[in-house]
Amino acid sequence: MRLLAWRRKALPVFLFDLDNTLYDADRYCFPWMHTHINAFLMRELGLEPEAADQLRRHYWRRYGTTLAGLLRHHPVDPRVFLEAIHPPALSADVPENMPLRHWLIRLPGPIYVFTNSVASHAWRVLERLQVADLVEDVFDMESAGFQGKPHHHAYRQVLRRLRIPAWRCVFFDDTLVNLRTARWMGMQTVHIEKKRRRARSAHQQVRALLSWEHCAVSPKTFR
Repeated sequence: MRLLAWRRKALPVFLFDLDNTLYDADRYCFPWMHTHINAFLMRELGLEPEAADQLRRHYWRRYGTTLAGLLRHHPVDPRVFLEAIHPPALSADVPENMPLRHWLIRLPGPIYVFTNSVASHAWRVLERLQVADLVEDVFDMESAGFQGKPHHHAYRQVLRRLRIPAWRCVFFDDTLVNLRTARWMGMQTVHIEKKRRRARSAHQQVRALLSWEHCAVSPKTFR
């Protein structure tokens, strides 16, 4: 992580979820990633296709991630799992997004990505989007001790590495349970919700990331 003067200036720090926040993972990654997860479960646990799919869904609903369930119930290497389900080809179709780049450039503070995937995949997606050079660092499952969002430990690890209080963070995510933990810890939260379903787990809600107004957070608020 680069040592930056912004720590002394008390600027807001912008934390972004990756999938379905910075890009449309439902369209470009998730269908294939689910296939890779199922293949891993079939290969490592000896499951049939239907059983593997059911187990993936069960662990995701119960623990927040498939990996969390695997670590609790099976002797798997988390690094091997994460690399197996995020091969380089997974991000190959993610298109560049120049409007996103211009929007990020205007943010009045440093930018970080906080994801339940693996850093190598996150950086590949950011490169495809043409925004990697704008991101200071990626906090992934390994940096959180393989306890991802929404577990409190993951957020504490992020704050420890940033060396700032939670109130200086503005966190964007499409998943309410992730935002609920962030808000409880004191972060400012923005929910990306395409269907306009109201929720109280976040301070703000927008249908698309780029519709969030930069003036919603002023640097003066953090002085």
